[in-house]
Amino acid sequence: MAIRDMKDAVLAARLHINDVAAQPARRAERQGDEKRGTSESRLDKFAAKVRPEPAVKPIKDRRRARLTTAEISVPRRQTNMNALRFGLRGLDILLVCAIIAVGIWNGYIGVNDRGVAAPVAASVLGSVIFIAALFISNAYRFNAATTWSAHLKTVMIASFAAAGVWLTIALIVRPDTFLPDALAKAGLGAIALLAILHSIYHNQIRRLHTRGALSPTIVMLGATESARRIIEENAKTKELNILAIFDDRLARAPHNIHGVPVIGSVEDLLNWDALPYINRIVVTLPAMANKRKQDFVDRVRLLPNRIAFVVDEFENLNHVQQRVSEIAEISLRDVTGNPKSGRHTALKRLLDIGISATALVLGAPVLGLIALIIRLDSPGPALFKQPRHGFNNRVFNVYKFRSMRNDRADLKAEQQTVVGDARVTKIGRIIRKTSLDELPQLINVLKGEMSLVGPRPHAVGMKTEGKESMELVSEYAHRHKVKPGMTGWAQINGSRGPLHSGSDVAERVRLDVEYIERSNVMWDIYIMLKTLPVLLGDRTNAR
Repeated sequence: MAIRDMKDAVLAARLHINDVAAQPARRAERQGDEKRGTSESRLDKFAAKVRPEPAVKPIKDRRRARLTTAEISVPRRQTNMNALRFGLRGLDILLVCAIIAVGIWNGYIGVNDRGVAAPVAASVLGSVIFIAALFISNAYRFNAATTWSAHLKTVMIASFAAAGVWLTIALIVRPDTFLPDALAKAGLGAIALLAILHSIYHNQIRRLHTRGALSPTIVMLGATESARRIIEENAKTKELNILAIFDDRLARAPHNIHGVPVIGSVEDLLNWDALPYINRIVVTLPAMANKRKQDFVDRVRLLPNRIAFVVDEFENLNHVQQRVSEIAEISLRDVTGNPKSGRHTALKRLLDIGISATALVLGAPVLGLIALIIRLDSPGPALFKQPRHGFNNRVFNVYKFRSMRNDRADLKAEQQTVVGDARVTKIGRIIRKTSLDELPQLINVLKGEMSLVGPRPHAVGMKTEGKESMELVSEYAHRHKVKPGMTGWAQINGSRGPLHSGSDVAERVRLDVEYIERSNVMWDIYIMLKTLPVLLGDRTNAR
């Protein structure tokens, strides 16, 4: 289903709810539901409206039906808006610096005697002043509701102001160095360049907003006045895809708030197949409902999704992360999640792309040779694909060189590898010992499904002592708050390879969570540098 088709279906469901469910009818329906006790839940109704013709008939005697990912949320490539803004500011600085340098070069007096220090300094100063003016005027906000003309007006006003400041400083500090007309031409060139660039930015970002790539998908806990405020503000800014509202007191809650349906309880949310595609869960309960808020947090805090409270509603809750952020002009306080800055996200992604692309190109002969040896050693493909849990618990296919016999492959990792495992081939023992079997994951990194450094992705359905890891360690889901990595803090600290006991899982999770809480680019580089000697010196962890 295309993104536009999905949005049309959801919009049709909302309109249907508004037109049909009048308030008296709602009261009568709620009273009838309470009497019958086995009525169809709102989640069922919402699923039916989004999916008029289900491919699979629902079980008739179940009380509520879970919405599947395909029914309500199509996996789509998401772009971090903060990282995008950071990148665009950097691009503007470089290009403005270049055009100013070209513009003032011909007006530079005494170039042979004074060198290039003065024009370089003037260019850098000018670019910083221009971008600072744009930043202060919110020209990098790129609000979805802002028109092209309004955005261009903001850019032009800020640019002319910056040009005036820059010219004044240059002529006062070094009046005998630059010709005024050359400075003026350079300033006008920078203004024209920024106007063109931001026209392109605005057009492309609007397209990304339309595709949903820049609109975080959120759900809200609590059909409250705060929820109504967020929905109303979002109608102006159009920054969010507000999918639905959940509330444990459905008998008191309206069927929708400004078209956003109230479709289930917290338990329904916890069992929702679309949960991996929810970027943030916003708790909107009022200040006097502190006990309910605490209960909500206790029930959802172990999810990998980012969870936040409306700031003016936040009282007497003591959690580790309490960072203030903003959506749809509404301030929020993050309770759990991974609220990293746009700069951190952008730098980490640049590092991932640069190293993985370079390694794939330079290492292509080695990768090809390994693939050939695997094919000659045993029948079957050289590559092995296995579904694993990634960011926000989303499932993706991880690539590895096949190290086991093709007819003994264990896609769900229900049987952990042991020393002398008969399933492992001769070549497989070598590439597993040296971790060469992990090299194809550079493709996953380049695709954005993984990072070079992060918690190692575990197979879907992987079991330890006959139980899935999330059953053994309550904090297990916290591993999914960042992208999984090819190597990580746990791996260089001895927690590498199969997990044979609950204590192994607990130690792995502890180290992974420690990495997530402290992660930064320099630490990633340190972990990568430590990985090779750790792998070569590992004699205890069987792979």
